[in-house]
Amino acid sequence: MKPNKLVQIKNVIKTDACIQFLMNRPKTEMVGLGLIYGKPGLGKTTYASRIAFMRGYIYMRLEATSTPKSFASDLLTALYRRFKLGEYIPSGTTNNLFKYCLKILEDNPETVIVIDEIDYAFKHDKLLGAIRDIVDETLTIVLLVGMQDAKTKLAGINKHYFDRCNYFYEFKSVGKDDIRKIAKEVMDIPVDEAVVTKIDAHCSGNLRRAMKIMYILEGAKLKNPNLDIASIDLGRDL
Repeated sequence: MKPNKLVQIKNVIKTDACIQFLMNRPKTEMVGLGLIYGKPGLGKTTYASRIAFMRGYIYMRLEATSTPKSFASDLLTALYRRFKLGEYIPSGTTNNLFKYCLKILEDNPETVIVIDEIDYAFKHDKLLGAIRDIVDETLTIVLLVGMQDAKTKLAGINKHYFDRCNYFYEFKSVGKDDIRKIAKEVMDIPVDEAVVTKIDAHCSGNLRRAMKIMYILEGAKLKNPNLDIASIDLGRDL
């Protein structure tokens, strides 16, 4: 299978539209904050990390142990590397680290930051506040990526914060057209409608599961080119 492909399926197109909307917004009237969210296995993290790599965005992934200071430190490190500001990265208090970040972002107004697993920030008012300050005090675009109830949780935590989000998009289950596009671009075997139907019938709209099925089918077909795809039993492997 061909690695690191970002196929233009519906979720990718819609999320690209989100970023484009934020880039084209009236910057003096609207902050550059957006949220994409959805069930596990639909490709949110894959999209977020690959689009960041492809376009030179800052990609950050929060963890259960993330704190305001660790976030500020990680962001500062990422900014120093992105803009080649030197090997020595300042240290200090959370407040000072964050001030360094804001200064760099003010000097680089076209910056886009993608923050994955934003749900982990919902228990930290100060961490959420730091992200809010980025979009309030600079022209930076921040795209938050969360689970299926992230939008509801954000609305419940802070209505004013929620109102700052100028674009929401919920990742949808992948359909047969999406599967056909992906399979034809990433699989190293001929993809006919039988292959597409097999994947669609067993993945239940889950992209992660669909990719696993593609890998299994491709491996079986490469091992035995005469094998009928329809005859491959996926039951024990899924």
